[in-house]
Parts: sequence; C-alpha cells; structure tokens
Amino acid sequence: MNTANDWLGLVNLLGNVGFPVLLAGYLMLQFEKRIQSLEGVVKGLRDELVDKEELEKKIEDYGKKLKEKEESKKTDVS
Repeated sequence: MNTANDWLGLVNLLGNVGFPVLLAGYLMLQFEKRIQSLEGVVKGLRDELVDKEELEKKIEDYGKKLKEKEESKKTDVS
C-alpha cells in the first residue's frame, strides 16, 4: 500500500509541477526566437541610421564647399 501511495504522490507531483515547468520552457524557447528576430531588426535599423547620418554629413560638407566656392568667385570678380 505504501508503494501505491508513493506512486500516486509522484504522479500528483508531476501533474501539479511538471506541466507548468514544461509550459514555461516552451514559452521561453518561443520568446527567444522572437527576441532574436527583433534583435536582427534593431541591428538593421541601427545600420540604416548610421548610413543616414554619414550621408547627411557628406551633404553638409558638400554644401559648405559650394558656399566657399561661391564666396571665392565673388571675391575674384570684385
């Protein structure tokens, strides 16, 4: 009788604890996949922002050079 109670206790323990542990493990794996996907998207956005900042800096430098050329032409004509 004691062994039967032990088995029932083990089955009861697995029923009460095993399912939540299994569910938590499954959800962790699913969230890990989604987090990795989001990490890739964030890295892509970061790269685009860096490229955009570099392009804006080049445009600004080009604008400054054009202004300098215009100013030098004005001084040469005078």
